[in-house]
Amino acid sequence: MVEVFGSLEPVAGAVLSKNRLPGTQTPTQSFLDSPDFLVRPCAEIAPAAPKRAVPASDRSWAELLRDAIESDILPRLVELQRAAEECEVIEPTANQTTRFDIQAFVDLLISDDMEQAHAVADRVIVLSGGRDALLRDLLTPAAQHLGVLWEQDVCDFTTVTLGVYRLDQIMRHTAATVLEPEIVLSHERHALLLPAPGEQHSFGLNMVADIFRESGWCVRSGPAVPKAKLLDLVKGEWFDMVGFSVTADRSLKGLAACLRAIRKASCNAGLGIMIGGYAVAANEERTRFLGADFTSDSAEDALRQANRLVDARTLRSISVI
Repeated sequence: MVEVFGSLEPVAGAVLSKNRLPGTQTPTQSFLDSPDFLVRPCAEIAPAAPKRAVPASDRSWAELLRDAIESDILPRLVELQRAAEECEVIEPTANQTTRFDIQAFVDLLISDDMEQAHAVADRVIVLSGGRDALLRDLLTPAAQHLGVLWEQDVCDFTTVTLGVYRLDQIMRHTAATVLEPEIVLSHERHALLLPAPGEQHSFGLNMVADIFRESGWCVRSGPAVPKAKLLDLVKGEWFDMVGFSVTADRSLKGLAACLRAIRKASCNAGLGIMIGGYAVAANEERTRFLGADFTSDSAEDALRQANRLVDARTLRSISVI
């Protein structure tokens, strides 16, 4: 309070000096400079008379200002300070990611500011407590937003492709930095995850592969391969599930025949087949036409449906025995 009043005294003095009549002194000056105040002994000073209310017109501006500060302004400042100290600061979490956050993150990808993009990804992992939230709440919406920018002709194909490539880099980087789960000595379930023949995009499929691996599946994945190579793979190696990503409508041509050939050639008579991607998203009719067991619009849902399908077929085979 001393500092507050000390800083106000020059202002009050200036106001009083400006408004006093010529030849007069401010009340503070006349009181402090009075000879009686300086000379009278303490013993001669009479006891103070009871205070009486002084009309506002008889009080100085300095007194009125001081009273206003003491009775109104300072109590309010104290209450505000207490409220600020008691206010709980809530750290943002991954599930609070907004559309604006996604747009800002995509801008970092497009501008190739990977240092900041990696910093954002690491922060989401730390605040959310895991990498699943990074894939679900940041990387997946960012990939979808890039697709929207391409559809609206905001970005050209090259820009979007580079953005998705940088998303894939972040996903692989975070996979290397996150603590590895408990080592699985014997994989019970095997999956082959590839882009459909003729496809080039693999970001979404890589995300699915990561989720499957973290859940204990043994996963083989890579770029698209010709149909003949696919048939050799499923004929010579046991897979519980084969999955394809289909982003372009042109890749649908001949896919139904390819899936039928894969089932026929597989050494696993109960092979499950799943498809995903922009060309088949949420299209059950197209999924049935192609001959797949199911389609999914997220990596987590793909894992749930794959586990459910393999569980059901395992129980069926046991009951037959």
